[in-house]
This record gives sequence, C-alpha cells and structure tokens, in this order.
Amino acid sequence: MKKLLAIVSACTLTFLLAACSSGGAQSTSAQSSPSKISDDFPGETITLVCPFSAGGGTDLGARYMATALSDQLGVNVVVENETGSGGWVAWTDLINGDYSDGNTIGLINQNFVMGEIDPENPRDYNLDDVQLLCNQALDYNVLAIRTSDDRFTDIESFLEYAKNNSVLVSAQATGITDGDSTTAEWFNKTFGTQISVIPVDGASDSRGMFLAGDTDVLFASISDVLSSYQSGEMKILCVFADQRSDFMPDIPTIEEASGQKLIAFAARGYFYPKSVDSKIVSYMTDAMMKAMQDKTYIQNMSSLGLQLDNTSGDEYVDLLNSQVTTREAIWG
Repeated sequence: MKKLLAIVSACTLTFLLAACSSGGAQSTSAQSSPSKISDDFPGETITLVCPFSAGGGTDLGARYMATALSDQLGVNVVVENETGSGGWVAWTDLINGDYSDGNTIGLINQNFVMGEIDPENPRDYNLDDVQLLCNQALDYNVLAIRTSDDRFTDIESFLEYAKNNSVLVSAQATGITDGDSTTAEWFNKTFGTQISVIPVDGASDSRGMFLAGDTDVLFASISDVLSSYQSGEMKILCVFADQRSDFMPDIPTIEEASGQKLIAFAARGYFYPKSVDSKIVSYMTDAMMKAMQDKTYIQNMSSLGLQLDNTSGDEYVDLLNSQVTTREAIWG
C-alpha cells in the first residue's frame, strides 16, 4: 500500500509540474512575440534600408538598432545603404517593390512627408502609402564652424559676414524636402544672409566636405558633430531647439543667440510597405520597442548624441507631420 501511494503521489507531482511548466510557457509566450509567424517571416536575414550614406547619424542609429534587433529576434539583421534624391531612391523602391514578406524595413524621416509638397519635384507618395512602425530618435539641428575659422566666431559675427559674403553649405537635398536646406533658407529670409546649398547623399558627405574646407559652415544634427565638438575640431554656434541640449549644455539655442526662434530636428524611425501583413507589422513594432530597451543600445545611442524616442501609432504620424507647417512658412 505504501508503495502504491508513493507511485500515485509521484505521478500526481509529475502531472502538476508538467501542468505548471506548460502554463509558464504559455505565459511567457503571451508576453513576447512568437519566433515564427509565417513560412517566410522572419527569414534568416532582416534588412534595414537606410536611404542616406554610411557614417551619418541615421546610418549609425540604424546599425545600433540592427544589433539590438538581432538579439531580440534571433536572426541576422543588416543595414543596406541605398542613397539618392534625398532619400527618394530607397523610398520609391520600397513602396513599389515586392517586399511583402516583411524581411525588408525602411528608415523614414520628415523628408518623406515633405515630398508631395515639393514645388520643384512633387512626389506621388505620402504617409498613406506606408505602414509606420516606431520612431527611434530625435536629433536636433545645430550650426557648426571650424574651430580654426577666423572669419566668424559666434552667431553675431557669422550673420555680419553672411550678409556681405556668399556662404556655402551642403545638405541631403535642396528645397523644402530637406531640414538643413530649410535652415539655410530661414537664415536668408530672417537675416538677409547669402547662403547657398550643395546637395549631397548624406550627413557624412556634408561633414567630409566641411572638414575639407569645401563648404563654409555646417548645418547638421547633434549626432553628426558631437565627437568633433567634444574633441574641439568644430565649434557649435547654436542649437535649433526650444532649450539647450543635454549633450551640449554650454551651447545656446538660436533664440538665445540671435533673438529669433527656429525649432529644427530629425525624427528617425522605421516603416513597412503597405503590402506587408498587419500581423508582421505588429510583430516588428513590438520587437523594435523591446530592442530599444537594451542597455547596450541605450548607451550606444547616447554616446552618439541621439535623444531616444520610441513614439509609435498616431503620435508618430503627428511627429513626422510636425514640421510641415514650419517649412511651408519658410519656403512660402
């Protein structure tokens, strides 16, 4: 009888442990994305398409995301640069191509939103043609000069010089579709400066031209110049934000420096083409949000000077649309 009771007790305990284990597995599964939701997704490799050249803030932020997302998904995640036309070569390809399996993701910023209102080259696509995932970072714009430049040393001397002399800058595009180009136009209309823009493929190209002396000043994002600012290679005259940046606390805002206010920043995030299944969209949004909680990812982004921002849904749409009115007023 004792043996029989022992056997019954052991079987009962085994059953309960199995039930608890099964219940725990179900609970864990409910809290995280499934490892496979279709035969094709996720594939062996996920590709993040960066529409700008390698080495800039957008590209580096994408590479940090790729590393964190790879750890989250358990698959290889790579960054592919497809440059041209201020981002529109990559965006047009993603919208029109066959990427329905969800293994190819695009990076997006405000330049995309501005495309359809570009008076010189209006684009056929807008936010209705993509499925937004989430934002990754906010990167405020700055005005930088070479530390060795003796023509101007602050905003006042720069404005005086630029009113009487031609000043050359570079930007990822010309006109309303580009933030740096828009900042140049704002200076021209607000202060009567003579700033001209040369289009390039990305922030790293702008930085290279500036350091080589091919352009006079640099309109860029904080992440593009932080290391040069910290090393003393560049001097930052102002930041285009409503308050000073934690990454550059000694640098005045443009309003503090000139009395005139301009808010200019890059919001960088991710999207899928419309052809991707909504289940994959939800899966990837969830995976990216979790990847952005990784401690190493957070440290890497901070070291680059990128202000973390994981806005998604309708708020992300509003964020991308937030500077449309500002740019239209500047170029109107």
